[in-house]
Amino acid sequence: MQFVRLFSITALVLSSIALFSTTARAGELSGRWRSGEWTDDNTGHRGPLKARFREKSNGDYRVVYTGRFALVVPFRFATTMNVVGRDGDKVLLAGESRLPGFGQFTYQAVADEDNFNSQYSSRRWRGEFNLNR
Repeated sequence: MQFVRLFSITALVLSSIALFSTTARAGELSGRWRSGEWTDDNTGHRGPLKARFREKSNGDYRVVYTGRFALVVPFRFATTMNVVGRDGDKVLLAGESRLPGFGQFTYQAVADEDNFNSQYSSRRWRGEFNLNR
C-alpha cells in the first residue's frame, strides 16, 4: 500500500514538472521585438527593423516585420516561421514567403526569448535580420 502511494505521488510530481516546463516554453517568442536591424550582403544596404511575433495554435509563429529601406522608405510584410527544432534554450525556425516585386524568399532562424537571428535568401538578395527585445 505504501509503495502504491509513493508511486502515485512520484507520478503526480513528474507530470506536474512536465506540464510546467511545457507551458513555460509556450509563446516564448511572442510579443514585440522593438530593436533590430536588417542587412543585405549583396548590396550592403541596411536599416532599422522591428517585429511582432504571435504564436499560432500549432506552435509556429506568425511574424510581422516592419522596417525602413534607405532610412526613409517604410516596408512591412508578414510571414509564418515554422518551429523546426530546439537546441537547449534556442528555438530553430524556418519559413518562406513570396514578396510581390521581390520574389520568393526563404528564412532560417535561431532565437531565444531575447535574441533573434535570421538569414534570408532569394535569387537576388541574401542577408540577415537581427532583433533584440
